[in-house]
Amino acid sequence: MSTPLLLRGLLVFGLIGTTLGLARAQEAPLKFGKLEAREAAALLAQPTPDSAAAEVLCDFGQSRIKGKQDGFELRFERTARLLIRRTEGYDQATVRIVLYHDKEGGREKISQLKGLTYHLTGTQLSKEPLKTEAVFSRKLDEHHDEYAFTLPNVRAGAILEFTYLLTSPFLFNLQDWRFQQDIPVRWSEYRVSIPAFYSYKELTRSYLPFAVNETGVESYQTSYQQSGDTGYGNSAFDSRNLTLSTKALTRRWVLKEAPAFRPEPYMTTPRDYVSGVDFELERIQFDSTHDPQFQVGSWAQIEAQLLKNTDFGGFLERDSPLKAAAAALVSLPDVAARAGAVRQLLLGAVVYNEVPTLYASAPPRRVLELRQGNAADLNLLLIALLRQAGLEAQPLLLSTRGHGRIQTELPVLSQFNYVVAHVAVPGGQPLLLDATDARLPAGLLPQNCLNDQGRLLGPKGGWVSLAPAASHFTYTQAKLTLASTGELSGTIRQEYAGYAAADRRQPVATLRQQWQQAHPDWQLEKADLLPAAADGSVALHLQARLPGGGAPAGTIYLRPLQALGELGNPFRSATRLYPVDFAAPPRLEQTVELTLPGGYTATGLPANIQLALPDNGGRFIFQAVPNGPDKLTLVSRLQLNKTRYSAQEYHALREFYAKALAKLAEPIVLQRQ
Repeated sequence: MSTPLLLRGLLVFGLIGTTLGLARAQEAPLKFGKLEAREAAALLAQPTPDSAAAEVLCDFGQSRIKGKQDGFELRFERTARLLIRRTEGYDQATVRIVLYHDKEGGREKISQLKGLTYHLTGTQLSKEPLKTEAVFSRKLDEHHDEYAFTLPNVRAGAILEFTYLLTSPFLFNLQDWRFQQDIPVRWSEYRVSIPAFYSYKELTRSYLPFAVNETGVESYQTSYQQSGDTGYGNSAFDSRNLTLSTKALTRRWVLKEAPAFRPEPYMTTPRDYVSGVDFELERIQFDSTHDPQFQVGSWAQIEAQLLKNTDFGGFLERDSPLKAAAAALVSLPDVAARAGAVRQLLLGAVVYNEVPTLYASAPPRRVLELRQGNAADLNLLLIALLRQAGLEAQPLLLSTRGHGRIQTELPVLSQFNYVVAHVAVPGGQPLLLDATDARLPAGLLPQNCLNDQGRLLGPKGGWVSLAPAASHFTYTQAKLTLASTGELSGTIRQEYAGYAAADRRQPVATLRQQWQQAHPDWQLEKADLLPAAADGSVALHLQARLPGGGAPAGTIYLRPLQALGELGNPFRSATRLYPVDFAAPPRLEQTVELTLPGGYTATGLPANIQLALPDNGGRFIFQAVPNGPDKLTLVSRLQLNKTRYSAQEYHALREFYAKALAKLAEPIVLQRQ
């Protein structure tokens, strides 16, 4: 299999100074309603990749800009053909389209919708058209509706086709395209044609190679109806028809034999990985005698826009009932201690309602009265209180892992969906603070916020790394005694630190249950939660027993690290197309002090080893050391040093885990003398 390649490009559409050849007219790869029985038989005879329940045979879309009454509109046409193999694929017969509308009455619309279901019986191909009653629409939110339709009479062996036209007055958002779906796609093609007076930024992502990726130039002409001015406003009765002629930039992409997209362990949102192309309107210029109108702003413009917003910058300027208490903390000389105290003050007054957003929902006083708020309510209030405590605090915009990675070259506010506090520390690393999760200590952002980079607002604005300030650390220390029957018993200290501690800040009964579920063969006799540590770690003290055989054995095979461990290999697939993306790097350590039964000697110990990933990517250490005639000390340490491993590094990472697990599975052999 060829090595997957991430193609990431930023192309500014424009015709000034280009040396592109004229585009040749390409035949459409699919025409609605033109399927013949012979072709249907050939399609049905061809095996489906990965034995999928359904597949996309062809998905073809094209976008153009056309003139209309007093303006222009986007016209997006899509035609697709699918094959249903088994009942599990029946849900592919329902197609859902999200349509946008604004408060001024602008609205995206669907028209020219047609659908067919084909069935091949012998050499006869029947067609059943889409019925009107199978078309539905519903409101999703203030600006979005869902338009859905279901093709009729779907069963195994059915071939489905549909086509529609989407018209949109929103030129800022040229229709995007996804080449992959959750079922295999044999052919996915997208074409755009953009007249010279519009310029778009294009962002193309793919971990799969394109069969076609072409740019060209073609002649462009459209009619445009301009209303006349009667002195009382524009009138359609006194309008004139104009014809605009220029050149248009064309783009064409084809992706062939795309496998079904399947989420893999340690990924962010699928949108970061699925092959696709997105656009953002950058500039409009109808002729060289007029200055261009720039549509995509700068990061400075985005900051100014946010700070003017009542629910962002305006929220920061308002006082709150906690102002005096925050100001009193100025006396704390240490910046980190003062910031932590301010955060603790807020955590005691408000709880998070689990709504991640960039904008406040209510004024500060109301948020405190309700004693709950969304992420922006809490973190903007935190920034204001930090400032009142005399600290240099600024908003840090970010995109959560579920929202997608930021494209730093594209200044678009919609890329962000979260804000945290950035506190400057004289002579040191800045503090990043969040007030939504009381289980985390100050200075650790929630794992969902650990998504590459954030954008700092303010005089020192710029990109800030969101690399985790701690690992996901699990440590096991056990003192065990082995009986001649093979039974192990003793004490176990289970410690969780960094990001592992957040999930373990729970009552001791819950922690005991979680440990027991992870170690079902052990019998827990006692569990105590140790006093809280200064670093925020959580420690559980256990007394436990692992039953052995019913009678003394002449030879005992023992695997204590495997029996106690929490290490598993999440990388089961032999290959991987996408990077491995840990929010926080894992670190697991085990130390076992083992007392042997009288009369037994260790005749076989696993060899000590050290494993290392390339480029200092991680280490694994295993040691088995005798301490006298009846004592053994066993140690294992696994630590990854990066949060992101490329697809090219996947094989080494997978083998690293496999070898570590194999070592923990090697037995200690004890013989009775």
